[in-house]
Amino acid sequence: MRQAILIFLLIINIISIAQLAQYDSGDLIALMSLRIILSVVTIMLSIAYILVKGTKSIVLISIITALSALLHLGLIIYINL
Repeated sequence: MRQAILIFLLIINIISIAQLAQYDSGDLIALMSLRIILSVVTIMLSIAYILVKGTKSIVLISIITALSALLHLGLIIYINL
C-alpha cells in the first residue's frame, strides 16, 4: 500500500511539473497553493517512509518521490521569481 501511495504521488508530481510550462503567470498563481500543498505533503510523507525504514524498494521510491517533489517546489519558486 505504501508503494502505491508513493507511486501515485510521484505520477501526480511529474504531471504537475510537465504542466508548469503551459500556464501563464496568472493561471499559475491561481493553482499555486494547491501545488505547494501537494509538494509539501509529498515531501513529508516521503521523509516519514524513509525514517520508518521499510524495505529497500519503499526507501528507494520514497527518495525518488521526495526528489521529484523538491524539484516541483523549486520550479514553482523559480517561475514565480
